[in-house]
Amino acid sequence: MLPGDSAEDVRGKARDVWRRTIPALVVAAGLTDSQRETAIEYCLTVARLWQAERELSRTGLVVETERGNVKSPWVTIAHQYRSHFRSLVGELGLSPASATRITPPDFGGDDDGDVFD
Repeated sequence: MLPGDSAEDVRGKARDVWRRTIPALVVAAGLTDSQRETAIEYCLTVARLWQAERELSRTGLVVETERGNVKSPWVTIAHQYRSHFRSLVGELGLSPASATRITPPDFGGDDDGDVFD
């Protein structure tokens, strides 16, 4: 079972994803303040996907109802968040394929590209 089970765990996970991912995107991809909402959505999506996976670990893929055993609603939720995650990964350049389409920012200057110069 995955750890955690509260809304605070979701916020904490989103905060961790932000701290681990967004500063690198600012430097590597030139993520700007106007793209902040997409970055926030990415962090929340990762956290909610983890929440769905945690619930699936806890309750299983199949749940018992009055009508018998059915697919857990968390399976659908996880699938939807995973699909949204993939689209955000592409937008933010976080996959190897999408990273090749990201143009690093030009910080200006007359540097010839040598970091030790």
